[in-house]
Amino acid sequence: MAPDLRNCSICGRLYSYKGRDVCSKCLEKEDDEYAIVRHYVRDHPGASIAEVSMETGVDEDKILQFLRDGRLISRGLSYTTNCERCGKTIAGGKYCDICLKDLGAQLNSVIPTRRKPEPEVKSWGKSKERMHIREGEEE
Repeated sequence: MAPDLRNCSICGRLYSYKGRDVCSKCLEKEDDEYAIVRHYVRDHPGASIAEVSMETGVDEDKILQFLRDGRLISRGLSYTTNCERCGKTIAGGKYCDICLKDLGAQLNSVIPTRRKPEPEVKSWGKSKERMHIREGEEE
């Protein structure tokens, strides 16, 4: 099977697609920028996005993307967003905790659960009244 080749959405370079729309070099750069932002926010709680961008050199749009992706939570930043489902103000991500629970419950209700199979009964002889051993209950 031939690899799925795509162009990186950031730099345009051709790469082998593995679930992300960016190449490994751009992904590494993004991870480095995230680490820089995370450390700055930890050391400077309450900083604005503009301040974080100016002090770290990471673009404001990238910082906002970290917040939308749920990689950063705005407890340390002066920023909030709204739940995409109910509109409630949240610190990061796309959904509030209540909507996440509700969506999880809805998802679990449509996905069949695996039931533990009944143990197999081994019996000797023709009658059901004879002794038998249930699989998995032996000592």
